Parts: sequence; structure tokens; C-alpha cells
Amino acid sequence: MISTSAVDTYIEQNSRRFVEELKELCSFPSISNHGLDAVKPARDWLAQSLGRFTDRVETLEAGGMPALYAEVRGTGKRKILLYQHYDVQPVDPVDLWSSPPFEPNEKDGRIVARGVADDKADVMARIHALETLKSLGEVPVTLRFLIEGEEEIGSKSFEKIAHDHADKLRADGCLWESGTSFDDAGRPTLQFGCRGLLYVTLRVRLLDFDQHSGFASIYPSAAMYMIGALASLRDQDMNIKMEGFYDRAIKPTEADRRMMAKIDPEVDKRRKLVGFEKLVRDPKPEQVIEQMLFLPTCNVAGIASGYQGPGSKTVLPAEAMAKLDFRLVPDQDPNEVLAQLRKHLDKNGFEKVEILAGEGEKPARSDVDSAIAKTVIESVRELHGEPVLWPFMPATGPMHPVVADLGVPTVLPVGVGRPDNRIHAPNENIHAADYVDTIRLMCRIWQRFGEG
Repeated sequence: MISTSAVDTYIEQNSRRFVEELKELCSFPSISNHGLDAVKPARDWLAQSLGRFTDRVETLEAGGMPALYAEVRGTGKRKILLYQHYDVQPVDPVDLWSSPPFEPNEKDGRIVARGVADDKADVMARIHALETLKSLGEVPVTLRFLIEGEEEIGSKSFEKIAHDHADKLRADGCLWESGTSFDDAGRPTLQFGCRGLLYVTLRVRLLDFDQHSGFASIYPSAAMYMIGALASLRDQDMNIKMEGFYDRAIKPTEADRRMMAKIDPEVDKRRKLVGFEKLVRDPKPEQVIEQMLFLPTCNVAGIASGYQGPGSKTVLPAEAMAKLDFRLVPDQDPNEVLAQLRKHLDKNGFEKVEILAGEGEKPARSDVDSAIAKTVIESVRELHGEPVLWPFMPATGPMHPVVADLGVPTVLPVGVGRPDNRIHAPNENIHAADYVDTIRLMCRIWQRFGEG
């Protein structure tokens, strides 16, 4: 087995080049909602990079943005699936960036670029970890890279990819992209699943065109109709009024509660950062994390109707639109929630609200006592100190097909994530030192898991 000191020495000697190669990947504007032409250059660059160290590289397609698959056979019997994605969010508003978002800028130990934290640092750290072990001798575990190309637009074809290529993706454990890897106190965090999501676009059109508001006494208002429909869905305490909505939502176990008791809710820090007066339902500090994870939501993500320009315009809107997202907990199903939404609107007199689109991802939970979970915990403990464990993360990813359908135990390991990474926002950034540590951690996990 390659010694830890040899691994660390190689990484240190090559750390500057590793960072520069990460920055090169970040220079590609691989915004998936701009279409295939936008993501293809980054995909091709990654395929070439992977091809230097893996046995084969191929694209996996299922009607959406193609994913990259690569495999390298290890000396041991175990296999690890590595999930990450190469597509990124749009950069708007671009004028709030301190430097061009696709011209990576390094200053005071931080790298600023769109996609550097989400998720190109994970992609490159795993390639650089593979280079490290191969250069020093051997890879003790078979690695199966899956680098998705449409995570930021809902992973629309990922479930089909997972099912069509199940034999390629099955493994003894999966390392997902890293989540929020360190809390505000600098403690490493690990997560073992994710919440689900249903995202819908609603529209109501009651007139052929906007009217003078003097006719509001006789013509119906699309804006008021939509507001009434939205108000009927939930109250201010996030009590959702759709029949059957909570039927499949699981409750935390005692093991979950013991795990969550060790998580600092950081309420005062978040109050200063976000500016809220009090949290929804005004929970006690010891209830905040449980509420964050196990309380499903119905959120108005956007609403538009009528005049939005400067000054006044007395108009009666003919049309209104709204976007909703539902964060779901295990074992809720987005397709069932979509049906519940339609039933609720019809039952409560809002049958004229159209559901134009509904996209969802199922929640996922993995076993914190699995072999891959224990390996990651031990490796993080060695490198960063005692980790804080989360039953699952508050956000969503396309994890369900891997965990539930393929039966692969999955962990979100420690990576570059920190509360101030500004993921999805202007000036997305990481600490360069965190990137180098992520490479070191990957090597430790792979070696320890391979020994097992």
C-alpha cells in the first residue's frame, strides 16, 4: 500500500498545477440551460483529462445532456461509484461579479469562478486523486466516474441513464458530490441523503387581454385569482393544506434525533446573515434542524402579473403566472404531490389554474452504518477531526435512482463547501487550500475502502 506521507508529498508537489487545471475547467461556460453547445467543450475537455488515467471513457445519453462515464480497475475487489456534474448555473446578475465569472480569479487564497464550488472542484479533485495514486503505484479500488451534464436543470434524463446503464454504475458504495462540507465553526460535515423536489409552473388566464382597472368591478382579475389559489395551499407556519400531502412523510427516528442533536443550528449567525426576525413556527434551538430536514415545504419561488414598471399603470391583469417548489422528505413522491396539487386546486374553486409543467426528484436516504459511510467517517476524522453527521441534506439531487433503484450506499463527503461559497450566486468561490485537502481525502477514502 502507498504510504500516506508519499501521497501527501505528491499532492503538495503538484498542488499549484492541480489548482491551475481546476481553473482551466472553470473557464468553460458550461451552463446547461443554454443547451448542448454550451456544455460540450467542457465535456470534451474532461473526457480527454479522464482518458489519461482511466481504462475507458464514454458518453451516456438518454435524450438530455450527455453524461461522461469512465472506469479504472483497482487491485481490490471493491468498487466505488463517483457522482459529480460538469454543468453550472447561469451567472446573472453578471454586474455583481468582482471579476468575469468564466475567467477564474485567485486572490487571498480564494478562487472565484462560476462552478468552482458547484461542482467542478469535486470533478477535478477526484481526477487529481486518481493521478496521485496511479503515479505512485496502484489504485486499490475500482473507480466508476459518472459526471452528469444537466444537474443544474433538474437531471431530467439521469434516472433513465441510471436504469439503462445499471451494470456500469452498481458499486459497493457511492461518493456523491460534496455538500456543505464545513459549518460556520469549521467542523467537517457529512450527509447521507437528500430531500426530494417538485417544481411546477402555474398559469391562469381569465381575459383575452389586460383591461383598464375601471372595469375591475365587473371583470375578473387573474392576479387576485392566482393569489387566492396560492393562499389556499398553506399558511404562514408552513402547514400545507393539500389533502394527503403528509401521508407518506416519514418522522425522524430516535437515531436521527441523536444525530441531529450534535448539529449546531447557528440561529444567531444565520439571523445576522439573512436578516429574519424569527423562523417559521418559531422553533426552539433544539428543534431547528429537525424542522429544516423533516418539515416538507410549499414555497412560492416566483409570481408575475400585471404592470411591473416604474410609476403607475392602472391595469386589470388578464393573466398571472407563478412558480412553486415543494421540498419533500422521505418517502414522499413528487408525482403523487403533483396529483394532490391538481386535486386541491379543483376542489377549492381554482380549476382555472393550469399546471403548465411539473418536474420532480424523489428524496433519498442511505445507511449511516454502511461500509462506505464508516470509511468516509474514519477518513474525515483522520484528516479534519470529528465530523458532524446529517441524516440527509436540506437540498435535492438525483440520488434516488442510485440509492433506491441500484441499492448503492451513498455518502456526501467533505469537499470544498463552506457557508460563504456563494453557490448559485455572484462571486462563487472556494479556498484553494480546501481543494488540495479534498484531493488528499479522496486518496485516503479510496485506500481505506480498498483495504476492506
